Amino acid sequence: MSPLSFSHTLRQNLKKDVFYEKSTRPFTIALAGNPNCGKTSLFNAITGAHQHVGNWGGVTVEVKEGSVTFNKNEIRVVDLPGTYSLTAFSLEESVARDFIIHEKPDVVVNVIDATNLERNLYLTVQLLELGVRPLLAFNMWDEVRNKQIEINIKLLSELLDVPIVTTIGKNCTNINKLLDTAVLMAKEERCKYNRQISEFPAEVVQVIEKLISVPVMNSFGVSAQWLAIKLLENDSEVRSAVKEAEGGSGILEIADSARSKIELILGEDAQSIIAEARYGFIAGALRETVRKPVRNRVEISDQIDSIITHPVWAFPVFFLFMWLLFQATFVLGAYPQGLLESGVEFLRESVLNLMPDTVLRSLIIDGIIGGVGGIIVFLPNILILFFGIAIMEDSGYMARAAFITDKVMHKVGLHGKSFIPMLMGMGCNIPAIMAARTLESETDRRKTILLAPLISCSARLPVYVLFAGALFPKHAGNIVFLFQFVFGTLSFFIMAYIFKKTLFKGDEQPFVMELPPYRLPTFRSVLIHMWQRAEHFLKKMGGVVLVFSIILWVLSNYPVNSEIEESYNGKIDSVRISTELSSEQKESKTGVLESEMRLEQLKYTGIGRIGMALEPFFRPLGFKWRESVSLLTGFVAKEVIVSSMGVLYLADDSELDRDQRLKTAIADHFTPLKGFAFMFFVLLYTPCVVALITVIRELKSVKWSIFSVVYQIALAWIVTFAIYQGGRLIGLQ
Repeated sequence: MSPLSFSHTLRQNLKKDVFYEKSTRPFTIALAGNPNCGKTSLFNAITGAHQHVGNWGGVTVEVKEGSVTFNKNEIRVVDLPGTYSLTAFSLEESVARDFIIHEKPDVVVNVIDATNLERNLYLTVQLLELGVRPLLAFNMWDEVRNKQIEINIKLLSELLDVPIVTTIGKNCTNINKLLDTAVLMAKEERCKYNRQISEFPAEVVQVIEKLISVPVMNSFGVSAQWLAIKLLENDSEVRSAVKEAEGGSGILEIADSARSKIELILGEDAQSIIAEARYGFIAGALRETVRKPVRNRVEISDQIDSIITHPVWAFPVFFLFMWLLFQATFVLGAYPQGLLESGVEFLRESVLNLMPDTVLRSLIIDGIIGGVGGIIVFLPNILILFFGIAIMEDSGYMARAAFITDKVMHKVGLHGKSFIPMLMGMGCNIPAIMAARTLESETDRRKTILLAPLISCSARLPVYVLFAGALFPKHAGNIVFLFQFVFGTLSFFIMAYIFKKTLFKGDEQPFVMELPPYRLPTFRSVLIHMWQRAEHFLKKMGGVVLVFSIILWVLSNYPVNSEIEESYNGKIDSVRISTELSSEQKESKTGVLESEMRLEQLKYTGIGRIGMALEPFFRPLGFKWRESVSLLTGFVAKEVIVSSMGVLYLADDSELDRDQRLKTAIADHFTPLKGFAFMFFVLLYTPCVVALITVIRELKSVKWSIFSVVYQIALAWIVTFAIYQGGRLIGLQ
């Protein structure tokens, strides 16, 4: 449910007793908790679902669902976005709060980082105020033992009056016990609760009781006590709902007057007093139940942070990590890439030998195998890149990367939290765009969505690897690193600064982000993360790329100009019957004529005509009709650019394998300057159609959606023009 519908749904619930209404559907268990508490790991352990597990705030942005059958009970498990409280400051917090209030899960499992109880139990107290009696999953129990923290679970459970189960999500410890307790709670309706508020100051309690006594406060389908507390905290969405109810204006007058009176008497605003009372209650409970060892040494995380987040060393370390990642992507990926190339070529040769020379064989070899096979060979490079990003996320380094870039981000009108979508974009622009939801400010969200596509995603990687290997073989790894990370990042920062000075003037939001402790990534979680993104890549191979490879083949073969064919066949026959040429000369001249015939035929086909129409737009950039067609197909998916190159440039049929022939063709038709400019255009212009749809959906604005497409194409054209024409002016080729 959209956060914008929150107050509307409260109004719809007026005079309906729906908060604990029974349902015939399977039991619903909602997992709620702070970011970095291991909630998604626990979700994976319960459902076996392959969800993204990342050790940084904002991984779970949308509600994820799974199912499990436990002791003959059908259970629907919902993984809610991470939230620190039920006061919705960000979209993810709104989604979590709305689900608990409006979807009414049978049991809310409050996942707790057991090493940091004081912060995590703040959400627990708010759930109790809402009238929800959660089941507490004290997660990361192995870290509690490692840190020698002693927690009296039985006593703490009695003090909070909630059940507690200790868990270790990453290795599925106590999952059955957690489910067993949840099922018992759902069947016995032990999820309902009427929390006492005695820890609040008397002045606050009196106001809450006065508000509860107003009849309409019990007609919203949620706890009247929670509504009263939210009114004292001046929650805008609750105020909006109450205002439109009958007698709502009078309730707001009572709440507003009470807030002023409380601040006058106690010297603080009501929201701060309520927060302090909650923390006071938590501190009192923990004082009785938790014993921590005396620490006479700096924690390992702090020792690592002394270097990783150091004002001087942080950036060299960060760039070293990224350089090593891309070197590994290119160097290590070359070996399995070679095997895949051999496999694709073997498949091509097999079809060539087994099938007669027909249109169908040409479609399979040049369209399907040539299109999909030309891209699938880059899968090892992409897997290595995903593997490295997964380690950064799961270890806790991703949050540090956001922290150390905060000052730089502020200079360009953003803050450190925007860095997370930026770095995610190296894997895929789509989750990067969606990750902008974690930003509290609508302006920051919009800016980040507009900027995220500038980060070079993995779909562009095959283009860089192809061109770098063909034009810069001795420096291919460094060229790929520059385009995949450095140039995209610089484009992000430069455009952010331009936006700051033009479209988005004003103050930036402060940056507050938790730095989780470093954790050794588990092999399972890294593989899940890597496979999830690789699966997306493979599905594109079998879907979008396959379909458009076939379309490209059809457009590049039809219509056929019989006059061109007859003209060149006559020339070829003349060469073959010539008595003045040797057999080697005949073969060479025949090959040249066949290549020329294929090129002339291509110009006459559908794809050639499209390219000719587009060529005037791209000519100032040094691109001709074939490059124009390749860039046009890149609007569908950037991987298709390589497929297009294969169709448009491989006119000959030499004995060399397809990949080597394509590299040779690129080297023949592109100068280093032209190739460099082409890669820049691929980097900067509009991403794939799926990413574009995601941008439109997230921006929720026709004006801004059109702007996002126009500015990226304009930016790509201007930068590429400057590089190509500037390079020619100084004598580069």
